[in-house]
Amino acid sequence: MPVIEVEHLHKQYGDQVAVDDLSFTVERGEIFGILGPNGAGKTTAVEIIEGLRTPDGGTVRVLGLDPQRDRAELRRRVGAQLQESELPERLKVWEAMDLYSTFYDRPADWERLLEDLGLADQRDTGYGKLSGGQRQRLSIALALVGNPELAILDKNSGAILLVR
Repeated sequence: MPVIEVEHLHKQYGDQVAVDDLSFTVERGEIFGILGPNGAGKTTAVEIIEGLRTPDGGTVRVLGLDPQRDRAELRRRVGAQLQESELPERLKVWEAMDLYSTFYDRPADWERLLEDLGLADQRDTGYGKLSGGQRQRLSIALALVGNPELAILDKNSGAILLVR
């Protein structure tokens, strides 16, 4: 069974069609990218997959779940890096990781994540003092701290779906 199934997805905002008849599947173990120019509907498609937006047509299944109906279960199993996010300026890197890890029953070892993502030296640094790249790496670490089966990383240039 595919981890993600998208069939004939359609989303429109007023007269503007954001996603028109999008279909794809993502299998376990795959890294899948959605690429396109600004305004192509990448973020809209990803937000529908995450259950943040309701499609106007088509079907979406993620880990066998309907993102609209099974939103709570999906959030326990999927990690997401939003296109844009902010944290309080003074919140230290370790505090953010420690806080986010409490949201999950079986979180990943957040200190290891910081090491793997090159943020161990910034663990005591406030969010406001991080460089843009460090903020992005922290955002990825926060998406992975729940030990998700699926991680969705949404960036301006494209979205990446990582499946364990």
